Amino acid sequence: MLGLLVGGILWVILVGKFSSRRGLEEAMGWKSAREVMERREALDVEDVNEMIAARNARRRARGEREVTLEEMEFQISQDLREQRERRERYLADRREQELHDRDLQELLEATNARRRARGEPERSREQAQNEFGAGPGSSPGPGEGSPPPG
Repeated sequence: MLGLLVGGILWVILVGKFSSRRGLEEAMGWKSAREVMERREALDVEDVNEMIAARNARRRARGEREVTLEEMEFQISQDLREQRERRERYLADRREQELHDRDLQELLEATNARRRARGEPERSREQAQNEFGAGPGSSPGPGEGSPPPG
């Protein structure tokens, strides 16, 4: 019994040593990571070429000129650049608005502290916005560069 066990182990070791490494991979249908990536890249290139061909067929049907891969890549890079610029402008505007809101809140707190000390009613945020302006990009309020009504 022990001899059969030792013989089985030796047989497995010898088969593993003298067989190609691809034996189990081929038997199980496994592929290396490199092969998988190469196949994905090839499929991606094929997909892009099919999409460009379909788009160009529609363009030809409308009488427009065809578009090359390089032109599409350029257009995509332009679109991404514009999208990044819009995002940066939005974030800058948002930061500016947050700073303005924080300044207005601090001004309002200081003003209301003084008003409470004098026994006067507190000023609301809306009243302060009307008096000091609604924020960046807002139209000037009364006395802020606009001529008096007359």
